[in-house]
Amino acid sequence: MAGFMTLRRALLWLLALLFLLLLAGGWYARVAWDDWRHEYGIGDLQWQGIDVSLTGVQLERFSVTTTQDGQRYSAAAEALSLGWSWHWYGPVPDVASVGRLTVDIPAWPGSVSQNEPGESAPAELPLWLPDQVIIDQLILTLPQGIRAEGDLAVSQLSRPDERELVTNAMRVETPIPATTLAGWALQEGRVDLLFSGRADPQTATVEFEEETKLALARMDAPDSVAQLDNVRMNLAGTTLHTEHSLQAMALESLEFEGPVVATAAAIHQPQLRPQPWRLDGRLQGSHETFRLDGTLSSDAGASANVAFRLPFKGIPALDANMITTGAKGNQVLADTFTAWPGELEIGEGSINTTLALRFPEDGLSLRGEVGFDGLGGLFGRTAWSGLDGEVAIELAGDRLDADTSGLAVATVNPGIVLSELRLAGGYSSKTEQITAGTLRLGEATAELLGGSVRIEPGEWHLSEMPLRFPLELSGIELSQLMEVYPAEGLAGSGILRGTVPLRIGKQGISIDGGKVEAQAPGGSLKLPADRLRGMAQNNEAMALVVQAMENFNYTVLNSTVDYDEDGKLILGLRLEGSSPEVRDGHPIVLNINLEEDIPALLTSLQLSGRVNEAVTEKVRNLLEKRDSERQ
Repeated sequence: MAGFMTLRRALLWLLALLFLLLLAGGWYARVAWDDWRHEYGIGDLQWQGIDVSLTGVQLERFSVTTTQDGQRYSAAAEALSLGWSWHWYGPVPDVASVGRLTVDIPAWPGSVSQNEPGESAPAELPLWLPDQVIIDQLILTLPQGIRAEGDLAVSQLSRPDERELVTNAMRVETPIPATTLAGWALQEGRVDLLFSGRADPQTATVEFEEETKLALARMDAPDSVAQLDNVRMNLAGTTLHTEHSLQAMALESLEFEGPVVATAAAIHQPQLRPQPWRLDGRLQGSHETFRLDGTLSSDAGASANVAFRLPFKGIPALDANMITTGAKGNQVLADTFTAWPGELEIGEGSINTTLALRFPEDGLSLRGEVGFDGLGGLFGRTAWSGLDGEVAIELAGDRLDADTSGLAVATVNPGIVLSELRLAGGYSSKTEQITAGTLRLGEATAELLGGSVRIEPGEWHLSEMPLRFPLELSGIELSQLMEVYPAEGLAGSGILRGTVPLRIGKQGISIDGGKVEAQAPGGSLKLPADRLRGMAQNNEAMALVVQAMENFNYTVLNSTVDYDEDGKLILGLRLEGSSPEVRDGHPIVLNINLEEDIPALLTSLQLSGRVNEAVTEKVRNLLEKRDSERQ
């Protein structure tokens, strides 16, 4: 009995000692808690549904607020639990879990005016914090309208050099402020990213899973305004890796790489037809530069390889290459660009376009080349084939330049074939007045009817209409000219040369005072009498002319050439020669005025199949349409 009483006293003394230790620990914890609240400015602190046991504490709801520099910071948690383990000096927190944690940070503490993070993060955290924190749903609101939502697990809190953050699915939404870059403006929009990742005090790895939304527009020139509708970027699979110091809040290195799929519901720009666009590419970058390589395609079928470079301390650059082929390529270009001529139809060959764009602060600059390989097709009622060569394009500031060292076209056939065309020259203008620039020709030649036609090198200012191009004809074979004319029985020989001043104005094409002559020693002309006999009725002089033209040998053939905007060609023809059938070959001088409706002549040649089936069909459809409109 005495031993039992002794044990009982010992237990009572032990319980009393434990009670005193708990009181002392509680007092110490309360003092530490109050000191921590005072140090960090913790204001209103509330909780509900507390349940304390030997293994931990649980709260249904918990909220805390603080005020710094006039800004109110707050945090609220639901379904919070804190587990601890017991040691000889008392309970030690192990794991904290939160069902839902909402944190509102209106400004970066300590740097409200600059809206930047503070200079450092605390290395030593309060002893009452657990070593691991698990948040099932974190809702974080940050300055500049940034919002994050997802799960988060933080471990090794008591070891500053080994702390680790892990998320399985975190979504970050941030607004995009309106900003400009080399005249291009990023309109107000939003970035919406879903990612998973892991971070520690030295490194972080993030893998993106979904998309962003953006809007882009050109702001400085109304004629070039571009609006992108509903831009989305899928970054699934792209990984971001950083090296940093959380203690100093310093980013030491950043690298990212992975696929990207970007889409736009439509691009609104005066030079483009509105339609969906898509970019399939790959991202690569660091804290110093950004790189994107991929393929840009339109709903119409346009496809271009693109490479975008954005050095954060340099000039952004975009390089693109597009190849279109044949009739399908023609349709793609017609469905993509508003300026594509409706009368232009490409049936064969390819176009290779390479562009290099740079975005300096003073405006857009562009250099590029457009290459043609075996291109052929129709332009209105004119067939052409075998276009080869390159045109270099440069746009810098408000100036546009286009130059070619040599374009070659095998044939151009509006009814009379021009072949082996050669063109070298350039064009320069202000971007605000593209159609009022300067045209330079270093070479412009073609073969025509066995001879050649050329334009003397020179410069022409398109603002000074009409433009005058002196066409020089040489070596034209009269025999080929007679074969082209749609009348049977015509024949002739001789070589023609001359100068035809072609004038191009707002009303169309005209010729004033052109001169053509035959080279010595002349040649012959044969016109069937049945076609001229009607002109000789009751006119003895005209009958003599008709008889002479059945077989006329000339030594002189001179002609003036005039052509009006309505398409009427007038030839003032002077012939000197003789006919064996007239006055025993006595010399004859003839002055004849001839009129020809050139559009009607070309129509006749096109309908006769002298061009190709496509042109013939076009002309027939045009004539049928005109006939139906007149009825």
